[in-house]
Amino acid sequence: MKVLQEMTAVRLLQLKAIKFQPKSPFVWANGWTSPMYCDDRKVLSYPKMRDFIRLELARVIAEMYPETDIIAGVATNAIAHGVLVAEQLSLPFVYVHPQPKDHGLENQIEGDLRPRQRVVIVENQVNTGENILKVIEAIRNNGCQVLGIVTIFDYCFASTKKKLEKADVPITALTNIDSTLRHAAAMGIIDSEQQETIQQWQRNPAKWEK
Repeated sequence: MKVLQEMTAVRLLQLKAIKFQPKSPFVWANGWTSPMYCDDRKVLSYPKMRDFIRLELARVIAEMYPETDIIAGVATNAIAHGVLVAEQLSLPFVYVHPQPKDHGLENQIEGDLRPRQRVVIVENQVNTGENILKVIEAIRNNGCQVLGIVTIFDYCFASTKKKLEKADVPITALTNIDSTLRHAAAMGIIDSEQQETIQQWQRNPAKWEK
């Protein structure tokens, strides 16, 4: 996995899908400020990179979870990647909202997920873990087993790791913040001071101040 993490980090950086702004932080939906931003949706616009992500996510699933019955994408950002992976593996696909919809059929799970199916969740990136935990709960409430999570990018927050360990769901990422920062520094995208600032944020993102 280490080689794959390095390769993915370099490709995302070359694509400028990961941005660094320690002095002018981004604001996340949950209100946290962040000195970096992973715009993995940009991958979908570049066929070669899209194929790389599709093939590597599918390979991880095939090798680690050969008993998988169905792929579940996390709505909305991981739907496209999930569909591509399910197509590559010739598996059924559903997508799951963190919360049930408040209109129409009020579904939380979109598609045909049957009890006792073994599910691998495809996510675009894992940060706070709040949405993925709700998705895990929804799948389990449907009588299914969650084998694991595969994602493009993992911020490796200690608090998120504890939550997923408590939920007893393993996570595998094509790359993570450590590999990305190491290569960003080597490529001259960030300097040593910026790298340290981002590492400080990563250790305690909820209380970080620029």
